[in-house]
Amino acid sequence: MTNQEQTFPAKTKYKQNAVVISHAPDGDYRQDFVALPKNYGTPAYFTRPDIQTIYRLVAENLTQLNELTGFIHRLAGKQVLLKPNLVTVYSQMGLVERDYPETTDPRVLDALVAFLKQHTDQIVIAESSGRGVPTHGSFRVAGLDRLARHHQVRLVALEEELTSRYILPQATIQKEIIIPNILEPVLRGEAFLISVAKMKTNLYTEVTLGLKNAMGLLPYNLRQRHHHFALDEKLVDILRLIEPDLTVIDGLVGGEGNCPAPVDPVDSRVIISGTNCLETDQAAARMMGFNPDRIRLFQAADAAGFGDPGTRVIGDQAVTPYRPADPSLFSPSFREQFPNVLALTGRSLPHSMKLDHAKQYPPDVVNHIAMECRGGCLASIRFGFEMLYREGLPRDFQLVVIIGDGTLVDGERIYLDADGKTYTTAKITALPGKKLAVGSCTQHLSKIVDRHINGCMPFPNQPHVALHQLTGTYCRVVSLKNRHLIPLLTATIRLCEKRKRLYRAGHRLDCQLSMGYAPFDSRSLSDKVGATSPTSPLLDQAIIPWPLPPLNPAEIKALCAQENRAMLATFFG
Repeated sequence: MTNQEQTFPAKTKYKQNAVVISHAPDGDYRQDFVALPKNYGTPAYFTRPDIQTIYRLVAENLTQLNELTGFIHRLAGKQVLLKPNLVTVYSQMGLVERDYPETTDPRVLDALVAFLKQHTDQIVIAESSGRGVPTHGSFRVAGLDRLARHHQVRLVALEEELTSRYILPQATIQKEIIIPNILEPVLRGEAFLISVAKMKTNLYTEVTLGLKNAMGLLPYNLRQRHHHFALDEKLVDILRLIEPDLTVIDGLVGGEGNCPAPVDPVDSRVIISGTNCLETDQAAARMMGFNPDRIRLFQAADAAGFGDPGTRVIGDQAVTPYRPADPSLFSPSFREQFPNVLALTGRSLPHSMKLDHAKQYPPDVVNHIAMECRGGCLASIRFGFEMLYREGLPRDFQLVVIIGDGTLVDGERIYLDADGKTYTTAKITALPGKKLAVGSCTQHLSKIVDRHINGCMPFPNQPHVALHQLTGTYCRVVSLKNRHLIPLLTATIRLCEKRKRLYRAGHRLDCQLSMGYAPFDSRSLSDKVGATSPTSPLLDQAIIPWPLPPLNPAEIKALCAQENRAMLATFFG
């Protein structure tokens, strides 16, 4: 059987999908909710009242879910992959607060591993943190390296793994997809995938729960491709290849604010688990005070058939309101935080609002245009500003920030400020102060600004670094105020060298880095997968293997150089 002829079994549906909601009793759960303490693994740790409560809560929740669905029978004796959310573990990182609930609570993960060990001895914690944050560094900061030793389970940094590529003919955006080889048994039904998500708000997708947690399964470059206005559809396409068998949402101490920047704690004191990822996420969103029917990601997943209206939801759905993420550079809260920042936006995307020659537009038009690409540059630069705020740095600096390619009006590019005033390129050039243009769409402004950041989306940390450079401030995260700076530097160098060794062995780990937002070219799809014609039955398959070719010497040299640049960009932009 050739790779193109390989087939994968359709995901076996549960006879009855269910979501179980379990509330913790009143108490203080903010001790070690981001990183495990030094005495983890000792009797003193395990006899703590909060730890015993968390163990009991997780066990009761999953036992009840199993009674409804029988999921334990499916994972018994198999390899179980736990995919937590460790985008950046903000603990003692030199920020204003010591800890921020950005990532899956290690105490919840510890209790989950203890529960699963009763049914399998093949447990793997697998994750790829955000680009620029080595996963082994995240494991160390959160204490998961010690958790793995205590429970004798494996830790896998997915960005250091060999990969396989597939074509998804039925996908709308992400037709080419690459995943680490360790996930292939999940596709064949030989391993069990559990998404262990964090209950929090998000700049890109409003909430980040089980569906958004899948982004960490992709290699770096592919993660950035289509990370723009089509991000929601991209996340749904990932489900077409690999859907979690179980979703566990850690809402013990939730997070509200502008994730992936640090978020503020919310004492929601809840664990939510479910066998259908979309239905589990929707239940969590309702309990956060959001209407799931108005969240675009959920709408896209439901339209693609990933929901199950017959899902039983067990438990109290009491609402603990979360403050929504604020991705805008035009909102009152942003303007209050950064009063001397002039933000300009204008877009000529296929779905963009059309403008005329009016001299001024109402604020709702400005906000609409700004949000037309929420999943890309807008949220990326908002993350950078939020990091400055969380570092406790002065915020009275003057700066012009430009997002988008401009709205075309009779062949001229027009930008709008928060008050709806219009700016031509000539008027922007004449503005005083330093200027920053963000994203590939602003390439035409690169010669009139002090700094242009390319990419669609840009490397995640580039806007943050650029803001420090343009404002003359020092980043506290890359200073000795960050207690974990040296271990993270060491882990970054280790990651760089590990990936270069894989390249030198001829392994292709990723797709090419895309700087624009053009969709995947599917015109030659039949040629790519070996189909004899565009109407070949092969193209009716949901998943088609598309082997990655080995690297040639020139590609190896270029990729190693790119790896070095990526390492330096983490700290120097």
